[in-house]
Amino acid sequence: MAILRLIIPAAACFSVLWQTSCSESTTSTLTSGLSNYYVRGAVTKLDFNKSLASVKVLGFGRGLSEKLSLNSKSAYDFHIQPGDLKLLDKKKVFRATAHEIYSSDLGKIFSLSGVWPDEKSERIRVNNVNRLLRRDTLSMGEDMIRMVGDFVPPFALYDQNGQVVTTDYFDGSITVVNFIFTRCSVAEMCPASTLKMKNLQELAAKTKIPYVKFLSITLDPQYDSPGVLKSYALGYNLNENNFKLGTAPKSVINDLTRQFGIYRKNEKNQPLDHTMRTMIVNQRRQIVYQVPGKGWSVEDFLSRLTSGTM
Repeated sequence: MAILRLIIPAAACFSVLWQTSCSESTTSTLTSGLSNYYVRGAVTKLDFNKSLASVKVLGFGRGLSEKLSLNSKSAYDFHIQPGDLKLLDKKKVFRATAHEIYSSDLGKIFSLSGVWPDEKSERIRVNNVNRLLRRDTLSMGEDMIRMVGDFVPPFALYDQNGQVVTTDYFDGSITVVNFIFTRCSVAEMCPASTLKMKNLQELAAKTKIPYVKFLSITLDPQYDSPGVLKSYALGYNLNENNFKLGTAPKSVINDLTRQFGIYRKNEKNQPLDHTMRTMIVNQRRQIVYQVPGKGWSVEDFLSRLTSGTM
């Protein structure tokens, strides 16, 4: 069996990959117009001990075709990151891009990163919902943002397990929503917010507040693929039973940050600069409370969840 490793430069090629419609055929095809190291495949076997995924390649870019003898009968082993391994344990069809790396055990190899689910039916569903979000964003005035009393717009994200999350997630529950990104290194910003969300989740469970959920949406979708969010959730030891981390194509995140008044600036070789907003959304998908900035408190939000007036 040939051994490959794919490292996916998500920032460089993700938007191109997402917008491209790929055949569900099991025949490997050279896909023109895509990244040289694009690959689309179906997982046949995972080895968690060796961090390997055996993959039937369904489509690939020219760079891979020049380096590898890809054909429709070939299965290859790819090195893969822990979060992506957990993702592909549930989502067998994926898309990614690749870079060659050197392994002390295997020599020159390709390694997968930035893996995204790519089941055709789910892709169509996500795109259709987010077209509604795009129209909704365009209909808003330049200075308008969602405030208390407003309803959240339609949107579709992928969570840390590669599952589609839409505004249906809010139905029948009270949901605490915020925006973070995994590479944030400013202690009082995203790391502090995630720890507060975790603390609030634990206190809500301890005080037996029913029907409470949590949703953190990334501000850095070009890096924060579902597998990266999975590793982040595991790193913070989050209880994922009612806590989702969401990501989507950059255009979708742009629409959501625009609608919720989140400032986001990304300059080359500089950390992402952003503002923050933490909200409570009721079971009717209506914003009932929000705190701009980083200064929200667990005690304040817990009292509002406990009051039952949402």
